[in-house]
Formats: sequence, structure tokens, C-alpha cells
Amino acid sequence: MPDPAATHRLRDLRTTDADWVFAACQDAEIQRWTLVPRPYLRTHAESFVADGAGDHRVWVVERIADMRAVGVISVHSMTDGVADIGYWIAPWGRREGAGTTAVTMVRDEVASWSDVRSAIARIASTNVASQSTVRRAGFTVDSSCAGGSCPDGDQQVDAVTFRYVFG
Repeated sequence: MPDPAATHRLRDLRTTDADWVFAACQDAEIQRWTLVPRPYLRTHAESFVADGAGDHRVWVVERIADMRAVGVISVHSMTDGVADIGYWIAPWGRREGAGTTAVTMVRDEVASWSDVRSAIARIASTNVASQSTVRRAGFTVDSSCAGGSCPDGDQQVDAVTFRYVFG
């Protein structure tokens, strides 16, 4: 199996990403598991690429072979030494290691930031695929972070918090 880092890379979000972000966010799975507006309009994509939805830092996940953008990963916030991350992968980038590679790269990036002790990802208890992705990147369930909810379509379900502790 090829080294996943050799198949995908992260780059900064650009205003020219609005077209593919708009197309990707039409996907039922992205709409099911994230907080993107529904319906997702072109103006939503333009706003997202302009300001990153107010996230601390946003990257595009890009397939190296054809330089096609396949997803987005971000650090939503930094609070008390904890980087809260989230991501989605477009249908055309799934099942090729893009999610795990992106989570691993962002995990390693935030480890180098001053005063960061851990990274977390809050995932819907029903989102088995995303839970598997963060587990492959070395995150484990943090049972001390009970509570909270995440979207599963039109309803909210219990969140599972996964954590990676640095050092």
C-alpha cells in the first residue's frame, strides 16, 4: 500500500475553491454529518471560501495525482490548549485514505503549535465511518468528555469525543 502522505496534501483555502466546495456540499452525506446549510447555495460556498466559516484555520485536502480538491479539514477552535478539528471528504475523494491522511497531517501540524496539548474531534455516535477515520489517525475515545451532540441528518445525536494527546 502506498504511503498515504504521498497521495494527498493540504493547502490553504482559496476563493477559487467555491465551485468545487459548492458541488461537494450538495452531497447527502456531507449534509447529513455536518452543519452546512441545507439547501447549500452557491452563496454559502462563496462565503465559506472568503472567511472559512470563522474557523481558526482551514485547509483543502488535495489529491496529488491530479491536484483535485477532495475535502476540507479545519481547526474549528483553540481553547485551553485543545485544538478542535473537523473535516469532510467529497464523494469523489472517499475510500482512498484522504480523510485519515488529512487528520494525521493536521494532528501533526497542531502538535507544533505553542501551548497545544491535545487535539479532539467530536463525531456523531452514528457516524461509524468518521469514527474509523480518526481512530486510524491515532485518536481514542475520551470518555471524560461526555455530553454534546452532533448532526445526523435532521436530528441531533450524542457526540463521541476522540482525543489525541501530544507528548
